[in-house]
Amino acid sequence: MTNLKRILVATDFSQLGNDAVRRATLLAAREDAELLILHAFPQPSLLDAAFNANDDLPRRLRKAADTCLEPLTEAARTAHAHRVRGEIAEGSAHQAVADMAESFRPDLLVIGAHGKGLLQQFFLGGTASRILANAACPVLVVRRGPAGDYRQALAVVDLKPHSEAVLRAALIVAGRGRVMAVHAYQAPFEAKLRHKGFAEESIAHYAENEARAAERNMAALLSDPDLAGLDLDSRIIHGHPNPALPEIAEALDADLIVAGRHSGSRLEEATIGSITRFLAYYAPCDVLVV
Repeated sequence: MTNLKRILVATDFSQLGNDAVRRATLLAAREDAELLILHAFPQPSLLDAAFNANDDLPRRLRKAADTCLEPLTEAARTAHAHRVRGEIAEGSAHQAVADMAESFRPDLLVIGAHGKGLLQQFFLGGTASRILANAACPVLVVRRGPAGDYRQALAVVDLKPHSEAVLRAALIVAGRGRVMAVHAYQAPFEAKLRHKGFAEESIAHYAENEARAAERNMAALLSDPDLAGLDLDSRIIHGHPNPALPEIAEALDADLIVAGRHSGSRLEEATIGSITRFLAYYAPCDVLVV
């Protein structure tokens, strides 16, 4: 990600879906980017099978979608002034997003985190999960309504080659917000040692080599000439990333976490890493997957 010229946002007109539109609008206005708002509804054949519908149902659904989409588009135009349009597509939401992304070629895809029932704030819905797994561009998962530009972003870096891309994406999407590069580490087999009853003091001593290596690699990452002049914070924490990263996000009142989709292997390129998936599902704030 070098800059934001085109932003695609998908909404199902739920609260979180429309929160995603508002976040995308803020970003598009700030970056002077083209904004496309997309909504998808089932194909008429599927509706007929599900509801034994007559020919009038697709037309009424399309009219209802137009009625919901129009105020969102107009609000975005008011905030952004130009280069905003809305589109309605037929078919499954994840396929509609994939098809639109192929033609529109967005620099950023924005979606709401969705689940079912009372747990929707904590679990990523099936559509969002499919989009996240298959998108060719960075995906911003909006977990709460925007109150303005991002103020504090955490860039989760594993200190492998993809870390630079994660950090750069954090700087772009966070805008003027502060960015902290965070690395959580454990020593090899640390969990097994703890399970076998080794003292925490002994485990901490064993992990010192990992800590020193992490410090060297973090310094090397931040010494990049393009990053050297920026006001960047960094923190290295000992512990498993899954509990440690949400905890530090809450402690710093972060409103954005940026994480890499993979670390570079062919297998990892086709999947979402377990840490990134955990953050997308359970983070206390928005998550950008790069």
